[in-house]
Amino acid sequence: MNTIENFEKIISLARKNGFSSAFFESAKEHLDAAGNLLKTNPTQTALFALLLEHFGEDSVSLKDLAKTLKCGKMQLIKYMDDFEYLRRKKLIRPEGSARFLRNNSGFPEYYVPMDVVNAVRNGVEYKSDAYENLNPEEFFECADGLIASAKQDEICTETFVEEIKDLLGRNPQLCFVKKYAEYDLKEGSGIIMLVFCCALLNHDKDVLEVDHFINFLSEIIGRGETRKIKGRFKSREHKLFETGLIEYDCNNNMADTKYLRLTEKAKNEFLADVDLKEKTKRKGDNYILAENIKMKSLYYSDKVKSRINELSTLLKEDNFSGIQKRLAENGMRTGFACIFSGPPGTGKTETVYQIARETGRDIMMVDISDTKSMWFGESEKRIKAVFIKYRGALKSPGPAPILLFNEADAVLGKRQELGESRSGPGQTENAIQNIILQEMEDLNGILIATTNMVTNFDKAFERRFLYKIEFENPDTQAKKLMWQSHIPSLCGSDAEELDNKYEFSGGQIENIARKNTVSYILKGTDADFSSLETLCNEELKKKAPKRIGFCA
Repeated sequence: MNTIENFEKIISLARKNGFSSAFFESAKEHLDAAGNLLKTNPTQTALFALLLEHFGEDSVSLKDLAKTLKCGKMQLIKYMDDFEYLRRKKLIRPEGSARFLRNNSGFPEYYVPMDVVNAVRNGVEYKSDAYENLNPEEFFECADGLIASAKQDEICTETFVEEIKDLLGRNPQLCFVKKYAEYDLKEGSGIIMLVFCCALLNHDKDVLEVDHFINFLSEIIGRGETRKIKGRFKSREHKLFETGLIEYDCNNNMADTKYLRLTEKAKNEFLADVDLKEKTKRKGDNYILAENIKMKSLYYSDKVKSRINELSTLLKEDNFSGIQKRLAENGMRTGFACIFSGPPGTGKTETVYQIARETGRDIMMVDISDTKSMWFGESEKRIKAVFIKYRGALKSPGPAPILLFNEADAVLGKRQELGESRSGPGQTENAIQNIILQEMEDLNGILIATTNMVTNFDKAFERRFLYKIEFENPDTQAKKLMWQSHIPSLCGSDAEELDNKYEFSGGQIENIARKNTVSYILKGTDADFSSLETLCNEELKKKAPKRIGFCA
């Protein structure tokens, strides 16, 4: 018989005879064959088989196994050492603690992990050697996976702690593990350092909120111990504070006791074998690397072009660092806040991209929709988190990134008058704006906001913007160059005629050029002038406004 057939026979005989002497006699051949594979004794092999039968379903409690074996629950107590052996070999895992409490059965639940199932299916011995001799990236990915499993209650506290110990023990060559031992970090402190390092390297979080962090720790090391840690954090008497490994975040030269972060000392020692410059390059749609921005030709009026060239020159790293130093020496704010305003399609956002490319600065894009929440107080936390993350990015090696608020009207508009209740959406919008205003005061990097309606801005924001550039629709010469740049086959006279006939923005001209490219791909020939006019007329068409309310 193959391995699966042996397990099927074991399950069948166990259901028929329970764990009686008759079972162990009749199933001996199958128990021996499966046990040789698992390196388990007959009782452990039989228990594993009964759990394996429920693969793909919910985890199984000892109460359920007692029913299967037609025995009393107390009889299973004598098998607890066997369950513990299976767990330590990682052939089974206990279900998370919260689920155990919810079922209120008084019995733990177990399941067989997928990697064990695959080993059994292939008829090979399962060896848990995934943690052996990892590089730093693999080590922190494994640790992060364990932390996530503990947070989501997929593994119990005991399993989490054992897995972390195993992970550390198998990788003594890593700087984190060496420093862990050198500082003699106890269980709680070690987990704290591991959580901070994983948050930084795997989730780009330089700062963690104390309350969320403490809530997680309470599930791992107990609420009583966690309360002590919180108290020691507050008084800065915790070992990680005393050894200079963690600190409170700093805002306007004041400690913000709501947030904690790793110190530069901790990064240099515990993460010495990690290329932080490369590792902390942000990923995702909201972080755009300067090296990935493609060059694009943009056309402006002479006035706008002059202002943009001036700003690009100022933001080149050598110039910018010198300017910041001079401003600081004179007791002035060192941050650069800029506002790009103007009609849609005039190149405001693309200009930010090109400035970033030319100056070697990454872009941290703020998704305005992500800062809004239906839950009271949550929007304020999200907008605060944007600036906390940006301050963390400023500490990374290399030029300061650009914090880009694109289409910023939604958060920088005029503050609302509040009624007597002084609550509701208006209060939230005003609170968000107050946070942004204060952060702009304390800004030490580069913020650029774009807007189509600068007249809608609150007056309080005006003085915070050091550079204000108003974009205009391109003039005749610029539009002619745009037409010919986007459609090289277009002659000068045709470009002039299109310019005279249509008042398009640069964005609209690009839309027409894209449609023309699609047409060329489909037909294999360039569009003639008549076809271009058709595309232009389509671009001019406006959708009829939707009616709101009831129709007669």
